[in-house]
Amino acid sequence: MKTDPARSSTDVDGPSIRISRKDEQSLLATWHLTEKFQQEIEEKFSIPYAELPFVLRLYDLTDRDEIRNDGMDVYTDFDINHRSSEWVLYGVLEGLMYCVDLGIRMVDGRFYSLTRSEVIS
Repeated sequence: MKTDPARSSTDVDGPSIRISRKDEQSLLATWHLTEKFQQEIEEKFSIPYAELPFVLRLYDLTDRDEIRNDGMDVYTDFDINHRSSEWVLYGVLEGLMYCVDLGIRMVDGRFYSLTRSEVIS
């Protein structure tokens, strides 16, 4: 299974995620994982899908324009329920640029991005 964070959030066959403004202080993230992709995730991590630690990672890209994975990225993780397909992300500010990764965060802190949204301001 490829986990490509640069993958388009509009891919039909793979995971997809979109974000939109809910109000001045929150974003709404919606996503879709196909059943086939869910099975691939289970196989890759050898963990039942229902037990995987899914998170939404909200990146503030205002001063960086891109995610560099150099330890200087500014982000906040939101633990989510595997049964959800949408989540409200609070604590955002108007005028800043954000994107969201849907991913898995392991107990040791490693993060595996499954898909990334487009940037929103």
